[in-house]
Amino acid sequence: MSTMHPNEQNPTKKNRNRNFKKILYEVIVLVFPVMLGVYLGLLANNWSEEKAELQQTEKVLTNIFHELEYNEGVTQESSLYFKQLRDSIFYLENRNSLPSNFSFWKGLNPPLLKDASFQSASISGVLSRLDIDLLEQLTSVYKLQSDLELQSNTYVQSVTNKIGENSFTNEKYLIILENYAHDQISTEAQLTEELKKAKSMVSEKLNPS
Repeated sequence: MSTMHPNEQNPTKKNRNRNFKKILYEVIVLVFPVMLGVYLGLLANNWSEEKAELQQTEKVLTNIFHELEYNEGVTQESSLYFKQLRDSIFYLENRNSLPSNFSFWKGLNPPLLKDASFQSASISGVLSRLDIDLLEQLTSVYKLQSDLELQSNTYVQSVTNKIGENSFTNEKYLIILENYAHDQISTEAQLTEELKKAKSMVSEKLNPS
């Protein structure tokens, strides 16, 4: 009876090993390129999405920067007007004069500030991608703009409601306008500082050093 040497394998076992190696090789050859292609495709897709988000964020921040710049100019111009109105009323000798007698008079003239770019950024979800410090600053600026608009509308409404009343004298009109001018100057000075700070922060994001 012949015995098999320990180093020798059964022919059937050898064939199974060969078949297994062949199948494994075929699987690797067929599956690996597919898996690699899927992986590279995911990488490319993620890169494309990140690039698109970055471009969208940059565009939105650019629009917001221009909006802040515009609002700063309008606020400063409005502040100059109300300073002139306040000082002119303060130095009036005849308190029965009408403000329409002032050569610079433009009416109650609340500043018309823009917020479309900020609202667009909020709706599009871009705001959620900004860092917390910038987001807080922008939110503070546009909240202050809303407060200024509400303040203006409140004074305008108070004047409008009293026009035509016999008790609403020119002197009372001037007192309301003087208070209005004082409050506008104070709020607009605060808004101007916040606008400058917001512009600086947005600029740093657009032009990192």
